Amino acid sequence: MKCVWHVSDADVDAVKQLLASEQKHPWVQNSYRRNLRYPKAEVSQSAFWEVLVCMRLTTLAWSGEGSRIDVFQRSKPFPLSLDRVLAESASVREEWIHQTLTINMVGTHRKKIAAELSKNFVTLDGGLWAKILEGCNSLISESDICKERRVADLLQDHLLGIGPKQARNILQDLGLTRFEIPIDSRVMKWINSNNILPLQVTSAALSDRNYYHFILDAIQELCKNCETFPCLLDASIFSSLEGAG
Repeated sequence: MKCVWHVSDADVDAVKQLLASEQKHPWVQNSYRRNLRYPKAEVSQSAFWEVLVCMRLTTLAWSGEGSRIDVFQRSKPFPLSLDRVLAESASVREEWIHQTLTINMVGTHRKKIAAELSKNFVTLDGGLWAKILEGCNSLISESDICKERRVADLLQDHLLGIGPKQARNILQDLGLTRFEIPIDSRVMKWINSNNILPLQVTSAALSDRNYYHFILDAIQELCKNCETFPCLLDASIFSSLEGAG
C-alpha cells in the first residue's frame, strides 16, 4: 500500500515564504556550501569518527555556539580523535572515554555514551569500516533519495545509539545529503504549527524507522513541489526558530 501526498498551494506558499525570509542567514548559506556543492572530498575514518562522537554528544544537550559541546568539538587536537582512541588499550578504552567526557563536562548520560562509543569503535575496527565508508563515499557525487536513505539506514542498523534522526545528523554534518534530513524538535514545531500534515508529528513516533520514513517522504514531496531541497528547508526552519528551543 502506498500513500499519495497532496501538496496544497498553502503548503507551497509557507515553504517559499520561509526560504525567502531566511536565504541570507549564515546557517542557510552554510547548507548551500556544505550539502549542495560538488565534488566533495572522500570521507575518512577519522572524519566519520569525529562526527559520530560529536553527534552522540548533542543528544539531549544544548550544542549551540559557545556551549561546552561547541568548544569541545572545535578543540585542536580533538579530545576523542580516532588516533587517541586507538592509542588506548581495549581494557581501559571505555573508562578513558568516560573520563574525557567528564573532564570536558560534555554529554548527558556519559557512562552510556562512553559504552556505546567504545562498542562502536570495536565494531568499526573489527571490519565495518569498509562498509560504512563505502556507503558514505557513494554520496560524494550527486546522489538520489533512495541512495541517501540506504546509507542512513545502514548507519542505524550497525551503530549503537544511532536512530533515524542521528543517522541523518551524521550524514548532514559530513555534507553528504540533500534529501535525507534530521527531523528534530524545530522541524516538528514548524510542520505542526503550519498544519503541513494531516497529523501531529511526535518525537516518540519518530524513533520508529517506518514512521520516520513516512514523515520524511512527505517533506521530500513538499520540497519537490517547491523546487528546493530538504536540506535548505531544514536550515531555514532552524534559523527561523533560532533561540526558540
